[in-house]
Amino acid sequence: MTGSLLELAVKPFREAAKTLVFRYTTLGAPKYAYNIEPAQLALLVNEIDRLRDVRGNIVEIGVARGLTTRFLCQHIVNERLDKTLTLYAVDTFSSFVPADLDYEVKQRGKSLREMRGFAYNDFDVWRRNFSAYPFVQAIQADCATVDYGKLAPIKVAFLDVDLYLPTKKTLPKLHDALVDGGVILVDDVLDSMTYDGAYQAYMEFCRERGLPPTIVGNKCGVIYKK
Repeated sequence: MTGSLLELAVKPFREAAKTLVFRYTTLGAPKYAYNIEPAQLALLVNEIDRLRDVRGNIVEIGVARGLTTRFLCQHIVNERLDKTLTLYAVDTFSSFVPADLDYEVKQRGKSLREMRGFAYNDFDVWRRNFSAYPFVQAIQADCATVDYGKLAPIKVAFLDVDLYLPTKKTLPKLHDALVDGGVILVDDVLDSMTYDGAYQAYMEFCRERGLPPTIVGNKCGVIYKK
């Protein structure tokens, strides 16, 4: 039996299986796959589109499994921007830096048990998962130690590392590498939460640079470079 005939023969059974799953189980229920809000995803797309004619790269810092990275890849491909930019994905790919966790516990009174996570990640697996997107370049590093000048010009950056020290150390270096009119989006800008280090670092940065804090949605801090 040829492939096309086999497909025709199997199709009714596949459709019947879909009907059973959708109607009689919760497996077919749609789920929101992202850890960031729709307002943040929309803002990322809108800022990329706003700056589409400006030469520059996109930097995502703190990528976890790469769900947001994959979302950005789809937009870049759909808008045919892949010939004009690089999407840098910066992460340790092995959970938080121990010294940053230690600071949260000793200086910010956080519980170490509540702050562990992302140890499942793997650099080689992550890169393999994005092998179809040659414009994606993964960088395995502590984001606070990266020379963002080497990734410049940067026009859109998404900083999602949760903790105080890496956010505090990364923001000024990232801002310096940003093009005029470029933007940094900082996730988890929420006060009095387990991961509120990003909030403290964001607010301090805005005060130090004389910038007005701007929150989009419930937890996205925005910084524009004038």
